[in-house]
Amino acid sequence: MTNLTESQQRLAAWSLILIPVLLFYFLLVAPYVSWVRSNQERISELQFQLERLSRSADEEPSWRKRLKSLQTRHNQDEHYLSGETPALASAELQRRLGEIIRTAGGELTSTQVHPQHQEEEFTRIAVRIRLLGNLEVLREVLHSIESNRPLLIVDNLNIRPLPGRRDPKTRQPLPSDRLNMDMEVVGYMPTPTT
Repeated sequence: MTNLTESQQRLAAWSLILIPVLLFYFLLVAPYVSWVRSNQERISELQFQLERLSRSADEEPSWRKRLKSLQTRHNQDEHYLSGETPALASAELQRRLGEIIRTAGGELTSTQVHPQHQEEEFTRIAVRIRLLGNLEVLREVLHSIESNRPLLIVDNLNIRPLPGRRDPKTRQPLPSDRLNMDMEVVGYMPTPTT
């Protein structure tokens, strides 16, 4: 064996002391410190989420009250015509009536919007329609108008038979099941509060 110089011996002694300390630090202490830090960050994040959820839970009664108010308002609103203005509500009513008549197999020949007017806290929207069809069409149209939402009222219903063709031999009118119908359909919208 070779003899080591004094400085080499010191270096070897320090190496024998430092290597186990460094191994102990890098194998045990450093991973443990990293684990503790990551857990502290996770705990901090979970505490933040808990505080946020607690604030949300504290607001629950006010949100439930607001939801109930909106549901009540929605349930009431489905009884009335929708639209920001009476003109938009009457346009929506005309569109809806045209759809009902087409679905029933009738033919919408004209619509006329009556001027709206106030009735207590509601605005009355009325549309006069004229359509062609048979009794089955009339039954379907009336049923659809009065059984769906929004609530609509049929007023001033007039029914007139359409003249049929003439028999070419006898020149007598042939019976026809076609009808000319006109009616006023009324709906209401809540008057906007200002």
